[in-house]
Amino acid sequence: MGNTPSVPPPGGQKPKPDIKPPKVKPKDIQPKSESLTGDSSLKYMGFTFSSQKDLETFRNKFLASMMNTMMAQMKKENDRMLKAIKKLNPNTPQ
Repeated sequence: MGNTPSVPPPGGQKPKPDIKPPKVKPKDIQPKSESLTGDSSLKYMGFTFSSQKDLETFRNKFLASMMNTMMAQMKKENDRMLKAIKKLNPNTPQ
């Protein structure tokens, strides 16, 4: 491509203006702290917990599982890229 400006050809349509995506407000995913008196319980991501300790255990296990899944995916993609690079240039050191 050259350094030509984006000018429509004679008789052509005007270029469409860039449309910015709408701003989305982040949702609060933190658990609402509720007291543990009576029948009340803690809720987090749709799950109900009877104690703060159970909620923290769930959060820690959930985050650890997500981290391990992401690390495994990154390793898999890294291995795929290294294979592709090696295929393109067999003389590439490992």
